[in-house]
Amino acid sequence: MKKRSFFTLVELMAAMAILALLGTAAAAALTGFQRSHDKVTVLSERLERNRKLDKVAELMGNIIPFFWIDETDDDYENLVFDGQEEELFFTAMRLPDGRGQGAFIFVRLFVDDNKRFVCEYKNTPMLPWLEDEDQQLNIKKEILAEKVESVAFFYADYTDDDEIELLEYWDQDDEEYENTLPVGVGFTIVFESGEKLSYFRRTAGVSAYSGLAL
Repeated sequence: MKKRSFFTLVELMAAMAILALLGTAAAAALTGFQRSHDKVTVLSERLERNRKLDKVAELMGNIIPFFWIDETDDDYENLVFDGQEEELFFTAMRLPDGRGQGAFIFVRLFVDDNKRFVCEYKNTPMLPWLEDEDQQLNIKKEILAEKVESVAFFYADYTDDDEIELLEYWDQDDEEYENTLPVGVGFTIVFESGEKLSYFRRTAGVSAYSGLAL
C-alpha cells in the first residue's frame, strides 16, 4: 500500500514565497516596459511636433510680398500680410507639384480655444481684412502642437542705426508698416509643461522687394 505524500508547512511557505517573488519580478518587468513604451511615445510625439514647427518656420523664411485687391478699401491693392502678437497672416513661395499645388501658399497661424497651435492654409488668397466666415472655402487645417500655453509672434525691423529691433506687431493699418514686410519673422511657443521653443527666419522677399499679384 502506497503512502500519501504531504507537503510540509515549510515547503508550502517556500513555494508561496517563490511565486510571490516571480510575480513581483514580472510586475516590475511589465512596469518597466510600460514606462519605456510611454517614454518612446512621448519622444515620438515631440519629434513629430517639432518637425511640424520646423516646417512652418521654413515657410516663414519664404515669405514674399504679395498684393491683392481690397474691396473694403476702394479696390486698393494691399499687401497680404498682417502680423499681430497672437496671429499671423502671410504669403509664401513653395515648389509646385503635380497635384495642382501652386507656387503660392497663403497661411494663417493662431492658437485656438482648445489651446492648439493651428496652421490654416490654402492655395488661393487668405485675406486678413476679411472675416473668417467669408473665406472658409478650400481651407485646410493642420494642428501643429497641443497643450499650448501661449504663442507670441515677433517681427524684425532695422532702426535708424541699422540695428535689428524686434516688434510685437507689424500691423498693415499702421502707416509706418503699410504694404511693407518685416526683415524677419519669428515666434515663441510656451507649452503647459513649461517647455519653451523659439523660431526666427529672415523673410525671403525683403532683399529684392517687388510686389506680386495674380
